[in-house]
Amino acid sequence: MTANFVESKRQEFINALVGVRPRERFKVVVVDVRSLKLLNRVLKLSEILEHDVARIEKIENNRKDDPSIEALYFLTPSKQSVDTLIADFGGASSAQPRGPGGQPGGRPNRPKYRAAHVFFTSELPDQLLARVKKSGITQHMKALKELCIEYDSHGNRIFLTRLINRPLYRLYSPLVTRGFNDELELISKKLVNVCGALKETPVVRYLLLDQETYGDTKARPLAFLFHTEMDRIREGMPKDADDKPQTELIIVDRSADPIAPILHEFTYEAMVYDLLEIEDGIKYTYTAKLGSGEEEVKTVQLDDNDSVWQEFRYKHISEAQEGIMKQFKELLGSNRAITDMQAGGKLNLNKMRDVITSMPQFKVQLTLLSAHITMMEKCMEQFKKRSLNDLAMLEQNLVMGTTPDDEKYFSGDIDIADMLINPDIEMRDKLRLLL
Repeated sequence: MTANFVESKRQEFINALVGVRPRERFKVVVVDVRSLKLLNRVLKLSEILEHDVARIEKIENNRKDDPSIEALYFLTPSKQSVDTLIADFGGASSAQPRGPGGQPGGRPNRPKYRAAHVFFTSELPDQLLARVKKSGITQHMKALKELCIEYDSHGNRIFLTRLINRPLYRLYSPLVTRGFNDELELISKKLVNVCGALKETPVVRYLLLDQETYGDTKARPLAFLFHTEMDRIREGMPKDADDKPQTELIIVDRSADPIAPILHEFTYEAMVYDLLEIEDGIKYTYTAKLGSGEEEVKTVQLDDNDSVWQEFRYKHISEAQEGIMKQFKELLGSNRAITDMQAGGKLNLNKMRDVITSMPQFKVQLTLLSAHITMMEKCMEQFKKRSLNDLAMLEQNLVMGTTPDDEKYFSGDIDIADMLINPDIEMRDKLRLLL
């Protein structure tokens, strides 16, 4: 299986946009908060609008009636989104009736749009499907389909089943007894979404550890839930070619390695996520100093379009720092004419034409490298300020039970006590050490 989670999700959205072709050509796209985030991760606004989209509207907002245009809905299968869809077409639901403008109270609305093409981001639960049928709005619906896009892709090879806050606590704490099975079921549904998007029907293998030694593992119940969910869509999946190797889904859980999340790791990616404020898992905002001395707030997006991030994210911080600085110097050296012109140097007309031609690409790459140099500087500031070198050495000795010289490590209690009274060590790092 050659998985490309971003492209699979992107293609699902594009197929829906291309497939909806109203007689009047243009259509409106209606989204909810969650589906909009999914859409924005894989398509730019310009790419959406070029598929004859007049505008994009949020279903939570108070929208104007426009019965002259058809609507393409991208919705998450939630009660709130389904109820608002029903209200858009004057349907009746068990929810409170809505009056003019979609507000509660009054008699049902007339249809807000000419017709609806509804695409849910994952499987619509039976009770919500029954709600739609009972409402009487199916006469206004030209399509109702379920897509396989309800997962968070982070690059072409990584996705997250991001569902709950504090997942380690919610899934493993003995204090949490409610909702456990529901959360595992939601995770299994997201895994099925991924397999559906990739058109794969994998064999499931799961980690089974001794419960007395490792505690209550989650791999086994999740594997059985996934298998049950997968059976529901298996019939609609394309048959694999005879020469295609069988895909395997290997399920492990944190009980196999509970220590790793607590340790400080010094690859570039690990330090960025551990030491910097990253928004939505991919955005870093920083303040850059311009040549004029003024400051400007900029944002870098850490995704597959960032060639620097892709090349150095898994390298040790020192190796990444050396590589990025080398690229930075090579860029300046290979574009000497541009740097000379920016410094006020004189150029002949032919040279100036070449400079102007190459300047946009030069600026993009220079901005990208400058952003990563800034990020590395911030990481190293935190590294020194929080004495992470000493702390990581202690963590390594404790985990391995030996020193870097391969000698038996005996002084753990004393070294931990020294770290706990060290004023340079932040409280959050002391707590991680105790864990």
